[in-house]
Amino acid sequence: MTKESQQFSTLRRFWVFFVSVALLILSGAFGYMSIEHMTPLDALYMTIITVATVGFHEVQPLSDAGKIFTMVLIVSGTGLFFFTLTNVAVFLLSGEWRTHWETQRNERMLRKLNDHFIICGYGRLGGNVAEELRTKSIPFVVIDTAIDNVLRARDEGFLAIKGNAADESVLSDAGLHRAKGLIAAAGNDAENVFIVLTARNLKPNLYIVARADCDESESKLRRAGAEKVVMLYRSAGKRMANLLTEPELEAYLDELSNANNLNLRIAQYLVSDKSPLVGKSFQEVDLYNNHRINVVGYKLPGGELHTTPRPAEIIQKNGTIIVIGQGGDLEMLNHLTLGEEKKS
Repeated sequence: MTKESQQFSTLRRFWVFFVSVALLILSGAFGYMSIEHMTPLDALYMTIITVATVGFHEVQPLSDAGKIFTMVLIVSGTGLFFFTLTNVAVFLLSGEWRTHWETQRNERMLRKLNDHFIICGYGRLGGNVAEELRTKSIPFVVIDTAIDNVLRARDEGFLAIKGNAADESVLSDAGLHRAKGLIAAAGNDAENVFIVLTARNLKPNLYIVARADCDESESKLRRAGAEKVVMLYRSAGKRMANLLTEPELEAYLDELSNANNLNLRIAQYLVSDKSPLVGKSFQEVDLYNNHRINVVGYKLPGGELHTTPRPAEIIQKNGTIIVIGQGGDLEMLNHLTLGEEKKS
């Protein structure tokens, strides 16, 4: 069911009520004009007081045919009233009002999203990605074909829409043209290939990460347009092997990645040409002593990665600094690399 048909289904009973009332009044007025030869104003007046059952006196004595018509009009008006009352009760008691309100709220918030990520698929992997993005205060929206997953995501406080992420209209509803990146985390590789193809076609410069279960799918996803492909079983295999051979190192990495109390994060920042860091060495900048930030890597503008940059190495524009630090310190570094003054 499309978004438009869902909205029509929600409001249909009220639309039917208003149309029915209008038709009833028009029919009543026409009937009095035909049967009792009333003027249009008198006919409309008689119809209103009859349907409303207020008990005012008739504008003129009624014939037998007019009395029968009036009784039919009263029964019709009363029936319409109880029909409407029943539907309003169903709308409120069934929770449909809450669904409609949440849909409207989602649409308003979706229109405000900018530089966000789109998570396609809210299974176990998509759920974990969403939690990580929420922890880092990064805006995102979830797309899933299953209404249960969509409702579960909304219960967690996430923006979520129901639909096939390989559908152009669904991606547009998720704000793809304003998005920063997309994560294809659907349940099977074929779905992810179609999602990546569609997203890449709609926005050529979109950053796309996709999951894959088998080696054959990795090359297909890259050809479809994914910058990065995560092989779940390969990653899990390496992790389990490291747990066997280097448990202390894995424990440290776990503590680092989950150190919420310490607010530690690994992040990377692209150095703009306006940054005061350009042309200075890492020794001059001294990020550790000045900002309590550990530099763990530096990528040159050409793409070469230095895992342990030398103190004398010069920071260049369009280079990328990879660091570990706390949230507030990393925010300061972000402003430095962009060449912006930190807002108070």
